[in-house]
Amino acid sequence: MRHIVKYFFKKPIFNKPAETIAHPAVPSLRGTVGCVLIYILACVCLAWLIFTFLYQYIAAIGYFKEVLHALVSERILSAFWLSISSAIITVIVSLPLGIAAAYIFATKEFRGKHIIETLSVDVPQTFPPVTEGMIYLLMLGPDSPFHIDLAYTFTALVIAKVYVCMPFIIYATKRKFQEIHETGMNMTAMALGAHPFQIFTMIFLPLAARDIIASSALCWARAMGELGGSLIFAGVIPYKTEIIPNFIAMQASTLTVGALAATILATTTSALALLFCKRLT
Repeated sequence: MRHIVKYFFKKPIFNKPAETIAHPAVPSLRGTVGCVLIYILACVCLAWLIFTFLYQYIAAIGYFKEVLHALVSERILSAFWLSISSAIITVIVSLPLGIAAAYIFATKEFRGKHIIETLSVDVPQTFPPVTEGMIYLLMLGPDSPFHIDLAYTFTALVIAKVYVCMPFIIYATKRKFQEIHETGMNMTAMALGAHPFQIFTMIFLPLAARDIIASSALCWARAMGELGGSLIFAGVIPYKTEIIPNFIAMQASTLTVGALAATILATTTSALALLFCKRLT
């Protein structure tokens, strides 16, 4: 025992040479330039995106009274109401469908899953919206093989928006459901006797609530800005299917004050809604 103690006291445990101890690295010229370049690129990116949003207000300064008058015009208010109501219905329809699909994609493995997920989630987000409207016009228009004519109606407006916007809910919710599934909490609950629906409602939904709210906000904002599909399938009928984006598209060629007022109304509303939802989450 005495020899063991003597050994440890004579031979230091931490015998690392002093010269090998790491020192804080001195920034090199290349590293400094690289960091500066990153900050410059970030500033350019943010300045471009933010200035683009703010320029609508700058452009309205010279037409302040005209813009205010146009904001309360009957046609713009009607288009705004149709935009909001159709976007809200889009979220209401998309939520149960999107959450159910997200749960299946996150927790189940089956043949052809990647193909189905690509066609139902990725493709609608990258699909040219005008072609989507054309497909619905052929499928549910005057010459529908199913003998269902929904073209140029409010229902057509919602259908076109749901196809483009529902993938936002599926994608964000599926990602959170996957995180929950990987923790194994659902398997523990199942081992304790919980059935799948209890696990879904008592574990998955509460833990993914914030992500579901955030994805719903994105879905609503995207629905507010949807143009191509609704333009072809629902048309541009004032006081019936004319929404803010379609109104702007029709008026933009002549750069009317009404188009500017509608632009400010739509973008400001969407921005405020997104900021509010971010505060909630």
